Amino acid sequence: MEQEEALGTRFKRFILMIVILAVIVFVVVVTQRLSDDALALLVGLTAGIAAMTPGLLLIGWLWRRQEVRLQERLSAQPMGAPTTPPVIVVAPPMLPDYTGRRSNTWDANALWASGPTERKFTVVGGEQ
Repeated sequence: MEQEEALGTRFKRFILMIVILAVIVFVVVVTQRLSDDALALLVGLTAGIAAMTPGLLLIGWLWRRQEVRLQERLSAQPMGAPTTPPVIVVAPPMLPDYTGRRSNTWDANALWASGPTERKFTVVGGEQ
């Protein structure tokens, strides 16, 4: 005895035949109504997409393979305790002529040669 196909399989086959028939009717109607120039443009566009598809599939396959390899490497490495990165604070250098005194010379060495000066700080929110 032969087994009957499932209803879902028959329905999928029916839908596929309807879609193929609709595409054929669409192609026939469009090709009869388009001008020669528009039809040439449509054929060129279709050929370009068809020529580009294998390259895109290859790039997608290579990209996916690279992601799988990366995941394998990450899962193979032992996971250590998470650490916080060190915080490094770098104070900016003192600007030339920070002392507030003005000099009329344009000597670059004289500008940077000003020595360390006493800095004043104001504590906000403290007693006055």
